[in-house]
Amino acid sequence: MRNLLAALLLACPAMAQADDGVNARIRKEAAEHSQIMHTLHMLTDRYGPRLTGSPNFENAAKWVAAELTRWGFKNAHLEPWDFGHPGWLNERAAGYFTAPLKDNLTF
Repeated sequence: MRNLLAALLLACPAMAQADDGVNARIRKEAAEHSQIMHTLHMLTDRYGPRLTGSPNFENAAKWVAAELTRWGFKNAHLEPWDFGHPGWLNERAAGYFTAPLKDNLTF
């Protein structure tokens, strides 16, 4: 047991150095080639609300699978899943003030 503990203690500095190189590469990739703002824009501004079964959900899922493939993932795909009924898209909404005055709410 002591030999195992000694071996682990001797290996820790070597593993920490290897992790520093990996961490540095991850930081460099994030700083120089970050895709977070583009991904955020696509999923919020372009596809908007993604209710289950809605056209926005389907389009966003297809976009994510295509984007992951473009990034080099080998098996990005959508799994078949039956929602049980057609989805819907909120294309129109209305709001009204009722107090202290009555008026349309524009949004």
